[in-house]
Amino acid sequence: MKLLDHLRLIPVSIEVPTPYPVCNPSVLATEKGWLALVRALDPVPYAAPGLPYLSSENWLIRYGADFQPVSKVRLNDDAVREICPETVNGLEDGRLFEWSGQLWALFSGLKRQGKAFLNTMLLARIEGDRLTDPVVIPSPKHQSREKNWMPWVRDGELLLVYSTQPMEIYRFDGSRLHLVHRGEKAFKGVKGLMSGSSQVIPWGEDFLAVTHHRSFAPLATRLVKKYVTHDPDYQRKKVRFSHYLLLMDRNFNVKGESPAFHFETQGIEFCAGLACRDGRVLISYGVMDEKAHILELEPASIDRMLNQPTHPRHFDRIAPRVSEHSKPTSVDLVVLNYRNFKTTAARCLDSLWPQVRDIASTVRMQLLDNGSPDGSPSDIREYARHHPGLEHECLAQNLGFAGGMNHAATTGHGEWLLLVNNDTVFAPGSLRHLLHALASAPSDVAAIGPVTNAAGNEQDYFLEGDANEILQAASLFSRQPVNRLFPVYRLDFFCVAIRRKVWEQLGGLDPAYGLGYYEDFDFSVRARQAGYRLMMCEDAFVYHQGGTSFKQSSTSKRLIRTNRDLFTARYPDVLLPHKRDGNLATLKLFEEMIQAGEGFTAFSERIALRKNALERSLPKSFNKRRRWKKAQAALLI
Repeated sequence: MKLLDHLRLIPVSIEVPTPYPVCNPSVLATEKGWLALVRALDPVPYAAPGLPYLSSENWLIRYGADFQPVSKVRLNDDAVREICPETVNGLEDGRLFEWSGQLWALFSGLKRQGKAFLNTMLLARIEGDRLTDPVVIPSPKHQSREKNWMPWVRDGELLLVYSTQPMEIYRFDGSRLHLVHRGEKAFKGVKGLMSGSSQVIPWGEDFLAVTHHRSFAPLATRLVKKYVTHDPDYQRKKVRFSHYLLLMDRNFNVKGESPAFHFETQGIEFCAGLACRDGRVLISYGVMDEKAHILELEPASIDRMLNQPTHPRHFDRIAPRVSEHSKPTSVDLVVLNYRNFKTTAARCLDSLWPQVRDIASTVRMQLLDNGSPDGSPSDIREYARHHPGLEHECLAQNLGFAGGMNHAATTGHGEWLLLVNNDTVFAPGSLRHLLHALASAPSDVAAIGPVTNAAGNEQDYFLEGDANEILQAASLFSRQPVNRLFPVYRLDFFCVAIRRKVWEQLGGLDPAYGLGYYEDFDFSVRARQAGYRLMMCEDAFVYHQGGTSFKQSSTSKRLIRTNRDLFTARYPDVLLPHKRDGNLATLKLFEEMIQAGEGFTAFSERIALRKNALERSLPKSFNKRRRWKKAQAALLI
């Protein structure tokens, strides 16, 4: 199972100022935020060693509570390598942990002896930008290569997990190892020794870890790579790592294990970090000794993978609550018009004015015409004369969707930007619900969008009819609010609220996408790569006509293809999921929340509409349709 695809995740890359590739990071939750220890690998000494040489640099990155980087320092390990000859050629693959109120790392020290590589476990304290107080831990098995032990702090004692299959755990008293547990095989159907991966962290009343199993690629694959294609990277690609989540109680009994998964590739992947703070769970891993990534997993997703019931508190993380009593936030609302003002943007503005009257102190209204070649500019000036609260500007040329919104964003100062396309109509009460959502959103939520009748993702409820019929049917969203935000893989920018600090951090929309298409997906990916989340507000419905700026001509189709090619070239590893995938994921979340005791009434009509949408968007191929039907049948609601 490829975890990125299965859970629709986008990793955050770790970068440090070094010429070497970084890999195998270890993430740690602290009182003030997060830490990451990452290894920068110098591959040359491995190929042509000449003593003395250093195989690795170790960098410490500090993040704030919002997981934005604060500082990056290279750790000085000169004294450690001088004191401990077992580590003379470097400290590799450290695992961060806190013990007795201090910050520590458990490394595998490297010493080259002739053509052999010798590895010894070493414990060192981190003080500022240096490593100190090193302790070499001899192998309990008298092995010449010891790597990847898993630190576990329990009741103030430091435990070291030597292997997870069979389970073998030692207590370290500061100078010696003491065996405290030796158990049976934990993973059914997995052959051979399993040792190493992340730290072991508290998980409710239990403890959670990631462990891995190292195996070889199929023989035929190895032979082809070695003798047919002569793959220069054969030595790395012949090995595969499978990862597992492992849940244990404090007495070392295994309570749950996940199916095997890989993060990105069926090759060398190395997970050295697992951390949990304020309901956020981060996993850090390296890929092929040349990438260092961090993923955020929802606690509810971990419960599912372990086949454990989802704890109700975990839903408050994956689907944050919305309160109408939250402190109001300031919003710059921008309607972007291109052509046909009277039949598009005017209708949008007319739907907004009655809703803005009660909240005018927090919403700044702006209309920008994007170089319309028809009579829209004069119509806008006439409209603004009768609506003195509306700021307006008419550009001389079309800057495209990205360029137009970037221009409009420079004139305001609100905490949120609410970007609205001209072919939309706000259902009664939707703006109020959307503003409550913005005021309630956790700080790591970058953007929020409403649900609609026409979008390319799970925001689409597939309502049919003319505008009035759709808006009448959509009254249920405001009438029966669920008062929660729900996660999305990406957002459709027909209407989207973006936190201004994130907008400025990411540099707004990318004008490289020209007149339009895929600039919203691009922004969504960049936001998630920066560690932010994207949400939809189920209680706000905005009608979307679609196609008013671009008629489905050969020109628009060519623009879609061009921008899709641009997007996939930039993000070759990012999924382009069908909207039915997001729809099914949302239904599964509804199901879990209802099973955990969330009221069914608010969800009932939404469930019916989403299930109807699933039926309307079945895959065309027989095999895909059969698999999709099976996934639908697994729903219990």
